[in-house]
Amino acid sequence: MKRSVILILLSSLLLSLSFCKKEEKPVLETEKPLFEKVLSENDKIIQFLLTTESVSPDVSGLISSLNSLEEAKGGLESSALEMKNVLEGAKSSDVRISFEAYSKFSEILASSMKTHGLQSGRNRFYCPMVKKTWVFFGMKILNPYAPDMRDCGDLIP
Repeated sequence: MKRSVILILLSSLLLSLSFCKKEEKPVLETEKPLFEKVLSENDKIIQFLLTTESVSPDVSGLISSLNSLEEAKGGLESSALEMKNVLEGAKSSDVRISFEAYSKFSEILASSMKTHGLQSGRNRFYCPMVKKTWVFFGMKILNPYAPDMRDCGDLIP
């Protein structure tokens, strides 16, 4: 008898916990152009990295775009905050630290794009040689991290 009561209580507890799962906010229509601005700022950084060697990118425009996205308070708010926090490391003048932070930002960006269907013709790429991720327009591999290996990397679906 005691055992069945305990089982019923545990089952009830587990069932109620499954219904208490935090509901994700939907992506608002007002967020979509803000996310597109984030993607556009990201494109600018990739273009900069493709034409410059051993210089940390200026991520201030990207952080500003992420602030606007976060302030919209929709389904992309938590992703914007996470990306912004990771980008703080990209402000470093140490290129190695900056690139590591930018790669982490790119992983979150790619995940957000895929989860919410907001690719806009952009894809995620990964270079196993430098162990870095980037997001860029199109399907052509242009590694922004390694000037001597611009074609090194893989398109990640």
